[in-house]
Amino acid sequence: MPYLLSALLILFAFVSIEAQAVKIIVKPSSIYIEKTSAAQNLNFDFILENTTNENLSLSEVQVSVFDSKGKLVLRKFIDGNGVRPSIMTVPNRELEPNKSLLVFNPFYSFASDAELSRMLYKFTFETKDRKKQFVSETAVSPVFYQTKTNLILPVKGRSIIYDGHDFYSHHRRFDYMFAPIAAFGFKTNFMRYSYDFVPANEAGEMFQGDEKNNASYFGFGANLYAAGDGKIVSVVDDKPDNRSFDESQLTTNRMVLWGNYIVIDHLNGEYSVYGHIKQKSAKVKIGDTVKQNQIIAQMGASGSSMFPHLHYELQNGADTDAEGLPSYFSNFQRILGAKTQVVKLGQIDSGDIVQR
Repeated sequence: MPYLLSALLILFAFVSIEAQAVKIIVKPSSIYIEKTSAAQNLNFDFILENTTNENLSLSEVQVSVFDSKGKLVLRKFIDGNGVRPSIMTVPNRELEPNKSLLVFNPFYSFASDAELSRMLYKFTFETKDRKKQFVSETAVSPVFYQTKTNLILPVKGRSIIYDGHDFYSHHRRFDYMFAPIAAFGFKTNFMRYSYDFVPANEAGEMFQGDEKNNASYFGFGANLYAAGDGKIVSVVDDKPDNRSFDESQLTTNRMVLWGNYIVIDHLNGEYSVYGHIKQKSAKVKIGDTVKQNQIIAQMGASGSSMFPHLHYELQNGADTDAEGLPSYFSNFQRILGAKTQVVKLGQIDSGDIVQR
């Protein structure tokens, strides 16, 4: 028997494989398919709870996709094989005994013609001495989310979506299990489907002059519009446009992240959140009924804002205890260099240049 094969057999003889020692919780409970012109995207998380007294390391994640007839469509995996193994795309892989870890779904995009009826995820963990393996499985059945509200872009003119909600966006990568974040009471990713609108010129420049000066930005003071009909349920507009906020206030009001903000209840389970609006620019008050395209405020730089922009998101509640929802906008233009694509109904994301 070749030496290498013999050594492998001896190694595996000492490996004990145990099932479901790590509990898997899928968040949010409803998994939505977001459709683009070229792909189907998934935006959800796994909370892994180590129920053992062992220090474990995540060594492999596999997904098997099945159609509505139960037939295998495709299988993907990330593991420890190679010099720079694919499992390294999951940065935090160590599970302490009786502790939990958040893992962003690593398989986030699929071909537009793939049927994603049922998805079986298998997680493999191992002890540091590699003598024990633990395998846990969970299944999800994602569904396409049809936005209920007729939405238009909340900003007129040309804007760059500086940060959207793709896999690499900071909105997508909000780790509410991270101890300093969880300490403030965050339990969900309310900004899972968020956008940062930044007005820009044809060269893609967002400002001219001193970038530390809010007035240098083309968007500072630009009008913000109601994306859809609804009722105003939250308004704050007394915070300065100083690109900062008092973190200590998060313990009592986590919405201070946005500095000044407005929330529109679309009266169908969907809410539009406008963050970082300009101080004293709100043109609505709580209880007001608004119509689509009505001016409600101006773009500012209040709260946790790197520079003047509009943070916009659709979610299923009025505050940070909500979950984000996919949003599709009607009648806008996508700028593609010298070409312009008219979009009757579609989604937007990081890097897109759009206008209405």
